[in-house]
Amino acid sequence: MVNVISAIVFTVFFFFVLSVYFIEMDMKAARKKKRLKKLAGTQKETASSQSRKIDHSGSHLIDFIGRIINLAFIESILVSADVPITIDRFLAISLGTGLFTIAPVMIFTRNPFVILLALVAGFAEPMFYVLHLKKKREEVLLKQLPDTIDMIARSLRAGQSVDGALKEAGASMPDPIGSEIRLIHDEMLMGLTFETALRNFENRFPELSDVKILSTAFIVQRETGGNLTKILENLSRTIRERFKLRMQVKAQTAEGRTTLTILALIPFVFGIVTWFLNPRYVSLLFNTSSGKKLLLIALILEILGIVTMKKLTRLDV
Repeated sequence: MVNVISAIVFTVFFFFVLSVYFIEMDMKAARKKKRLKKLAGTQKETASSQSRKIDHSGSHLIDFIGRIINLAFIESILVSADVPITIDRFLAISLGTGLFTIAPVMIFTRNPFVILLALVAGFAEPMFYVLHLKKKREEVLLKQLPDTIDMIARSLRAGQSVDGALKEAGASMPDPIGSEIRLIHDEMLMGLTFETALRNFENRFPELSDVKILSTAFIVQRETGGNLTKILENLSRTIRERFKLRMQVKAQTAEGRTTLTILALIPFVFGIVTWFLNPRYVSLLFNTSSGKKLLLIALILEILGIVTMKKLTRLDV
């Protein structure tokens, strides 16, 4: 049993690192190609937020996976995380890590539950990394948003149009907010309305309420009129105050989140230590029907406890 656990831990970690490597290599290659095209003067920005279409015609395996999971949801996560790889390649990496993860595990055990667990863990590894990239990008964008709004407001006060203000902000601000503002401006140049471009920007970050507030403020001002410069200045001040409040809440709930992490890890750490000290004692959980039932109940209760404590320590601002 110790050999099985060691094999699962090693293979999951190894193929997680391997999936991160493949994703990073694809991202570097895509960005290098983008820079070369830009230097050659042939770079063309897309006019749609769904720049990477779900195109898997002829791939029966991807079609089958698409019937099981929501490909549009995965596509939206890739767009939000700015991972420039196709949905086909991402699913191929996920499927490859899943299959290669179970191969070493099957050497030590034929237990279908363990094999299925290893397959699911291997398949989900690339998605965990993409979600990590998405979260980091959203955090950086939120920090840049007030400064970007201030820059747009200053440009409008200087007499520039909204198009000119967006162009200047997109050229001056670093990524990710700079690339998003440039995409809004390019969508407008290619014929989309300002409202549609803002909605596309909002749809790329559906979990960020500040982005939705910014889009709504622009759209309402277009429909009802008013001093856009004053609106943007007030909006920038509001977003900064919300960000400060969010950081204060995060600091005050740090103890609860630390407690959650410790309580969630205690059963697994205790189980692994017990395996090494007395494998025969813990093997009853895997080799007997009652032990498997107790293990399943414990896993369900562990997940419910983590979800409950996470909701208690999470305050939306």
